[in-house]
Amino acid sequence: MSRLAEMIRRAFGLGDEEESPAARESLLAMARRSGDPYKEAEYFAFAERFMDQSWQELIWPIIQGCDFHRVVDLAAGHGRNGVKLREVADHVVVVDINEECLEACRRRFAGDPRFTFLRTDGVSLAGIADASVTLVYSFDSMVHFEREVVREYLAETRRVLVPGGHGFFHHSNYTGNGGGDFRQSPHWRNHMSRELFGEHAQAVGLEVVQSRVIDWGPPSDFHRALDCVSLVRRPAATA
Repeated sequence: MSRLAEMIRRAFGLGDEEESPAARESLLAMARRSGDPYKEAEYFAFAERFMDQSWQELIWPIIQGCDFHRVVDLAAGHGRNGVKLREVADHVVVVDINEECLEACRRRFAGDPRFTFLRTDGVSLAGIADASVTLVYSFDSMVHFEREVVREYLAETRRVLVPGGHGFFHHSNYTGNGGGDFRQSPHWRNHMSRELFGEHAQAVGLEVVQSRVIDWGPPSDFHRALDCVSLVRRPAATA
């Protein structure tokens, strides 16, 4: 953990208990539970068909005013978000917990110097410098993350963003599983809500700029208000 990340945690009362080896191992295990099913998943090919629509209707209307100089594509899967991001970004750091996904992205974006690739431990953005990113982006991945993992990534987002930089996150708005196995929830949604996400963001020093509850799923498995897309911002530096 960087010095800045540690300062953020202390400043916003995240406490030292999460710094212990046992707590750290618990966080890493949570990350693996939601990451392991998405290595060579058939889901990526299925979801690819809906990327253009999602970008036009859910994503671009929210992020179009952001700075795309250096973007982190968090939990990138097989790169369908990267295909859209390369249309607007100067540089994209592709981040995933699974080496299989990173290999798929390396093949997909081979020869494009705008892309670099980084394997994460599932709870941090280690390897990305403090205040070096203009946008942290995650779509159709964080919906599966445990709330503790979401909080860790929000703290890391605050650390790596430049002052005034943004984070765009597609997260769960489902509270029905009560801490149970997320794989038993609709579309494998983990426990989270619009309000809870906002509290976590504010707790680590991020401002919630916009938050929109959305429906999710095909007609055969449709769920109202299942998810949320939120835009957060690291406050600009003051004189």
